[in-house]
Amino acid sequence: MTDSPYFPARRFQANQVSDVNPSYYLQNNPDVLANYNQWSNNLSGMHFADYVRTNPDIARAWNTSAWTGGDSSKRLSRWDRGSWHWDHHGKNESGRTRPLIVGKREPWMGGNTRTIWTGSGYENSSKNDFAAWHFDNYGRSEGRFGTYEAFYDSPGETQKRLDAIAALADQRAQEQNDTLVRIAQEQNDLKTQIAADEAAAMQKTAEGAEAGRLASRRGGGSQTLSASGAATFKGKGLKSSENKRGKGRGTGQLRRPYGASNLSIAATGKGNQQSTLNL
Repeated sequence: MTDSPYFPARRFQANQVSDVNPSYYLQNNPDVLANYNQWSNNLSGMHFADYVRTNPDIARAWNTSAWTGGDSSKRLSRWDRGSWHWDHHGKNESGRTRPLIVGKREPWMGGNTRTIWTGSGYENSSKNDFAAWHFDNYGRSEGRFGTYEAFYDSPGETQKRLDAIAALADQRAQEQNDTLVRIAQEQNDLKTQIAADEAAAMQKTAEGAEAGRLASRRGGGSQTLSASGAATFKGKGLKSSENKRGKGRGTGQLRRPYGASNLSIAATGKGNQQSTLNL
């Protein structure tokens, strides 16, 4: 079954590529998945010799020359027998392994030709193998990422994170600056209000003092009238009552019967004006 030295090496598998996660690669590259679907359904890419080798009953029949009655000189080549079997039987039989050539078909199907096994039992592994092969042959050189880690650590994504950090720092600095400006404005407003309140209080005090001064000029409050000079009493019916005990010494009292009396006060000073008070 393995008489070709190229057969074991011809099969391409995902584990041959270390820097790819096939599921991630297919999920993030839908065109690759579309290529797989188209490729896996194009059975013209069948490697018919490996079709014989990978299906044990066909390989056994070819090895024993079952189709020629045991005469190996008359049997077809593996390639031709595989092609005949596929056209007459295999394409209608479920469970057949189908080694499909992937990429360039090398002359004579030598060691550089690659196949991926598809068919029954290889539905998932063939997708992974195709994804790994595509990345290894095309994706890496096209700048695609085989893993999330490679994507995350890529220069473009690293720069994005650095830009985001810088933008956040700028935002926080602006917010801090805005806060300081707001606090300074609030303090300035408070000082302005305090000054206005003090000015209003001083104005009120000044107005109160002025009001008191004006009231004083209009005669508000108590005043004392004093006079100096000689007083002359004139009246009708005034009688003097001497202090009898002192026999004429001491004070005398004026007694006025009912009637009108006048008190004249001569003021000292220039003009010698006289004021009369009726008693």
